[in-house]
Amino acid sequence: MRRLHHHALPIRGRRLCVLRVQRPQHPRRRDHDPGVEPRHDGLVRLSKSGQALLEFALIAPVVLLMIGATVDLGRGLLIYTMLQGASRDMARQAVLEYYSGSNTLPPTCTALATPCSLGPLTNGAHQLDALGMSVVYQDSTAISSPPSYGTYAANANPLLPGTITLTGAINASTVYVFVYELDATGGNPNPRWSCPSCAGAAGAAVRTTGHQLVVVDLKLQWKPVVNTLLGIPSVITFDSQSVERLEF
Repeated sequence: MRRLHHHALPIRGRRLCVLRVQRPQHPRRRDHDPGVEPRHDGLVRLSKSGQALLEFALIAPVVLLMIGATVDLGRGLLIYTMLQGASRDMARQAVLEYYSGSNTLPPTCTALATPCSLGPLTNGAHQLDALGMSVVYQDSTAISSPPSYGTYAANANPLLPGTITLTGAINASTVYVFVYELDATGGNPNPRWSCPSCAGAAGAAVRTTGHQLVVVDLKLQWKPVVNTLLGIPSVITFDSQSVERLEF
């Protein structure tokens, strides 16, 4: 309602103020008064809400995919960092003479009068257990051959680490352990792998005297969660290699 007159009118001895009531006008009316608009607030609110829901439905998959990819990237970086730490720790222990007889048995220092608290060399690979990873280690069937789950290609310089490739039925989220010695002594097996069943001139020791090089190579195939959700079969192979010189 709009008040057109501010002065009261005398009618039959009374003073009355006349108020004019205007109905809402259509915006396309020729003499439309901008001060009087039809009520469409409810429709506008519903329209804006529907538009917002539609926009969210369009961009939500992309946003969720980006968030998932970021989380996957962080998890992959954590796995690789821990894999590097595990290979370094195992290499530092492998240089000790206590571990020259086996990679899977407790070191000989546990049999001393004051036993040490060290465990088998392969325990180092279990640092990734907290991330849901499992560990696979096998001794070789021949002193110069790698375990059955890998192949070894020698370096052009036989005193440098070669190239190891996973083979056979390889499980994702599993750490595959390779430990071998590079022997510079002429006539000795090079590389030397752990082969408890081997005998003869080569012996069954996993590492020999002479300050040789020991190589610890850990490999892990990891499949990001985003790949699983999108049906992508590809996996990422993490590889961490550490080389140390024996202390004996």
